[in-house]
Amino acid sequence: MADADLRFIHVSDLHILGDGERRQHGVDTGAVLRQAIPMINRLRPDFVVAGGDLVGDESVESYRRLQALLQPLEAPIHLGMGNHDSRGAFRRVFQPKAPATADPVCEAFEQGGMRFLLLDSMLPGKEEGRLSPEQLDWLEAELADHPARPTWVFLHHQPLPIYIRWLDRIGLQNPDPFLAILARHPQVQGVAYGHVHQARCWRHGKILFVGTPALAFQFSAINQEMEIAQESPGFRLVEVVGRDTRQWLHYLDGRVVPEPQLKALPVYVRG
Repeated sequence: MADADLRFIHVSDLHILGDGERRQHGVDTGAVLRQAIPMINRLRPDFVVAGGDLVGDESVESYRRLQALLQPLEAPIHLGMGNHDSRGAFRRVFQPKAPATADPVCEAFEQGGMRFLLLDSMLPGKEEGRLSPEQLDWLEAELADHPARPTWVFLHHQPLPIYIRWLDRIGLQNPDPFLAILARHPQVQGVAYGHVHQARCWRHGKILFVGTPALAFQFSAINQEMEIAQESPGFRLVEVVGRDTRQWLHYLDGRVVPEPQLKALPVYVRG
């Protein structure tokens, strides 16, 4: 893996709680993160993106604990919002010099000649997600301003149904304008999301769409109603080599599962 031009890691759904004695679905989410960080450090990524549900209860105390738990991480980390997050509480801890507003938390940055855009699909008080008109305009402008830069887009809620009924009910509620923007900008190479607490990997048009396992508890990929699966937490490693993208799922039980390259992936067909 030393020949990669760029290496990044996508994690999602950390569900950290302010009280270290509390558990979610029987899982000590703080212990999961403590176990994952040395594994991530050994992979030496250029950066990490945490794609939402950073905490499990929207509290300032949870963000403070998350900040402390992230201290051993050696790579820069970019943090996004999910349905269990609080923009105000997040800003109080991670952006203390900025007003603790409820405005969407978006970010654009560049690394290794590529662009990376973080969107905020959270709807306060709701499990489902939506991208505001202002965010869609921002996305369009960012892509229009950098047409020659290969780009990845990150958001929390799945923009394509995964055909698990209960999860699709709480997915992104306005995917069509989002997908239309991506289709107008051929530099978009990948879209990464969380929320579904399971791995997914599809090709939609010429774009790679990937869902990343939770760094907490997992949801069943079979049951049409909510069920906690006895599966290991994990994260996604992405390497860029020239025009090619390589991916591996790293699970905390030690498994490393390579993902197919784009041309070998199934083409997503919306029902």
